[in-house]
Amino acid sequence: MTTTSNHPQVIFIGIAGPSGCGKTTYAKHLVEYLHSPLHIIELDHFYIRSITINHPILGRIQSDEEPDTLHIQSLVNLIRQIKYEPEKITRYHRNDISIKDNQYIFVIVEGFLLFALSDELTNMFDIRIFFESTQSQCRMKRYRRQSRINDTISDERILIPKEFQQWFDYLVWAEYLKWRDLQISKAEKVFHFDEYRDKQYIQLDNYIDKRLKDLIDRRKT
Repeated sequence: MTTTSNHPQVIFIGIAGPSGCGKTTYAKHLVEYLHSPLHIIELDHFYIRSITINHPILGRIQSDEEPDTLHIQSLVNLIRQIKYEPEKITRYHRNDISIKDNQYIFVIVEGFLLFALSDELTNMFDIRIFFESTQSQCRMKRYRRQSRINDTISDERILIPKEFQQWFDYLVWAEYLKWRDLQISKAEKVFHFDEYRDKQYIQLDNYIDKRLKDLIDRRKT
């Protein structure tokens, strides 16, 4: 592949979806698959604080699920800087792949509200995919992650406490549903859980390959 400039061209891939749907796992896979010189950028990196809310079911609680818990402009600024000066964002650089060796740099960003925060941010992504999963699957994965349960233990052997289930269902999942339709309308492709179950990423990778080819061909003309 050739470019019209010695400066690397940056292509941004955004991945959104509910907490526990597998965004981060696929994003890590995509970094390796595309030989990206940058680690994934997680929306959680821009978390600033919990906020206190009066929940109609859970009462007065701390929430990390609201847009106001994030510093959105910092993410916008970071993406803008990576686009024009990727070599300067050293905190995301990988040690094993040099930016100088890449004519095209593929940067993967993931987050549960990624396409709901601002049109400016959404429009910065060249490829936008959305993961859909079921409430029960996301609840289980979130519980496993939060409780640091070993991968060798099957889901069938895990009993999720009632308090956690209510918190997830009435706060985390409810907040996801609030923004779901908007995010899907902003995404160009929705992948359902059965399409990537057990880390079977062939369909996803094929889609990414096709979109990248289209984007690169268009930039060459």
